[in-house]
Amino acid sequence: MPSLHRVIVIASGMLATTLASAAVLKIDLPKESATTYKPGPNLELVNARCLVCHSADYAAMQPPNMPRKTWEAEVTKMKKVYGAPIADEEIATLTDYFAKTYGNEAAAKP
Repeated sequence: MPSLHRVIVIASGMLATTLASAAVLKIDLPKESATTYKPGPNLELVNARCLVCHSADYAAMQPPNMPRKTWEAEVTKMKKVYGAPIADEEIATLTDYFAKTYGNEAAAKP
């Protein structure tokens, strides 16, 4: 039976070999362009809750016809799945903003 010291030395050597041969993966993310959300009701709350995790580009990339129910599901997912700092009573307010500013309830542009 090998000694513990020998096992540690062998494991350390294997780890060093693995790390030395590992390629460095470089990922270039696209530049964020939207630093704030579009003007709308409760914009301060939206910026305070959403910009701590990601740029406003995420809302702008969504289909413009997204209904309120889908926006509500997105806001709820951000809170429950990703841990966004959103109080339960803020979900409706944030949903309202996104449905009316980015979703299918947005006023048509002249």
